[in-house]
Amino acid sequence: MSFENCDFDAAGSPLLKVKSSDGRNFVLLEALDYVARDGRRFRAPIGGTSDGCSTPPEIWNAFGISWLPPFGRYWPAAYFHDGAYQNWLLLVNADGVCRQADLTKDQADDLFAEIMEVLNVKELERAAIYEGVHEAGWSAFREDRQAAAAASS
Repeated sequence: MSFENCDFDAAGSPLLKVKSSDGRNFVLLEALDYVARDGRRFRAPIGGTSDGCSTPPEIWNAFGISWLPPFGRYWPAAYFHDGAYQNWLLLVNADGVCRQADLTKDQADDLFAEIMEVLNVKELERAAIYEGVHEAGWSAFREDRQAAAAASS
């Protein structure tokens, strides 16, 4: 389980090469690969979009501290999670050929949790974010999949 084809910051997190016109929605400028524990290689391709972690604004600065803003140590994991929900995340076969990952909601949420762990996101933060998307992410998953299907027709 590791990130590949990318540079890393001093803390060991992959650096995302992105652009944004509004400071909240980002487009990936360089593909980012993650090799999961089970050996599957996932790719966030050029053009993949993310608005960061979908944490509610009320907890961005909870208790007088910056806690769970949309862009934290977990942001690379959120990028893969957004790609899985929106169905643009790719699986890279052994021969290098890519295809849509087409993950279920549970698979997307579990990949998110795995990547957060690899990124050394604190256990309390990881659990809070995972539980939030796992319990409350059904409508976002359905809406993202419907939008992806409509865009491809």
